[in-house]
Amino acid sequence: MPRFVLTLTVLILFILEGTVVQVIATATWGLSWMTVPRFALVCCVLISMFLGRREGLYYGLAFGFLQDVLYGQVIGIYTVSMMVASYFAGLIVLLFQRGFGMVFVTSALILFGHEWLLYSMFRLFSIAPYDVQWMLSRQILPSVIFNIAFALLMYVPMMRMCDSIQARKRDLHPE
Repeated sequence: MPRFVLTLTVLILFILEGTVVQVIATATWGLSWMTVPRFALVCCVLISMFLGRREGLYYGLAFGFLQDVLYGQVIGIYTVSMMVASYFAGLIVLLFQRGFGMVFVTSALILFGHEWLLYSMFRLFSIAPYDVQWMLSRQILPSVIFNIAFALLMYVPMMRMCDSIQARKRDLHPE
């Protein structure tokens, strides 16, 4: 049941990022910069940090593929980028203790790396019409800041859901 609740939570946030949050996006308010909500990615990164890199990789694969199919222009770009981001988040946790500060810094780096990887792949396929400086100042950095704020909000609920999954694993498979 806890895993179902976790997956349902990420799915609901995925749907919200593509629908409701677009209404309150900065571009609709006439601002010169824009934020791209990546709620499912933030959740995948947090899952990877709390449950392990393999679990994060699976969630990144599933929600990246959904992103490609529902909202993407090229199939595979979001799948690869979300998988890589989630997997590296899980790898970083192996090197450091999982404290609030480490999760915050790692999430910021992973989100920036994800946005940069997306821009690079879109640029490779000649879909990105803007230069690097414009993208950094007007989309990548505002998006990272927006998604870090969301990660701060989701830190405790995701940690509790992942802890309940870990506790259930321990109860089912005692060592």
